[in-house]
Amino acid sequence: FQIANVRHPFGDIYTRLTIGYLERMYGGVSGEVLWSPVDSPLALGAELNWVKQRDFDLMFGFRDYEVTMGHVSAYYDFGGGYRAQLDVGRYLAGDWGATLSVDREFANGWRVGAFATKTDVSAEEFGEGSFDKGIRLTIPFSWILGQPTLTDYNAVIRPLTRDGGAQLNVSGRLYETVRPYQQERLDM
Repeated sequence: FQIANVRHPFGDIYTRLTIGYLERMYGGVSGEVLWSPVDSPLALGAELNWVKQRDFDLMFGFRDYEVTMGHVSAYYDFGGGYRAQLDVGRYLAGDWGATLSVDREFANGWRVGAFATKTDVSAEEFGEGSFDKGIRLTIPFSWILGQPTLTDYNAVIRPLTRDGGAQLNVSGRLYETVRPYQQERLDM
């Protein structure tokens, strides 16, 4: 249950405001602004979230844990299907740090990427590896079904899941929403 309002107020600026159950375990308010010029490989964004943890039964109740978190982001398109993203800010556990992601998107829509997150959580507290890392895979359903669709399957493989470096999984983030419409060539 969520309501999202996405706007293009002027020029190269886009905004999003989302209220409700933002993901499986958190509800609250999420706001985002993105500067993404059509003719530039660089885009910059900022996101701010106030969230409260949902009850473990995933009904309508909430737990006592709440946090204000967010990050500033830089996105860069190297061409040839290679993209990088750097997020710097505060994570769900209240820790501060940065996440670097590198992705390769193929012409058929498949995407493979890797990410690493380092925060101010100590190595003793975080555990094995002292930072979060993983591999992402996106498979478009249009490839499987043989018919055009915007739906895809996403998988994340990580050695351990820890609280440190955890980000909110809000749907409809602006860069991934805007980027397909700013490519040099639109394939239909």
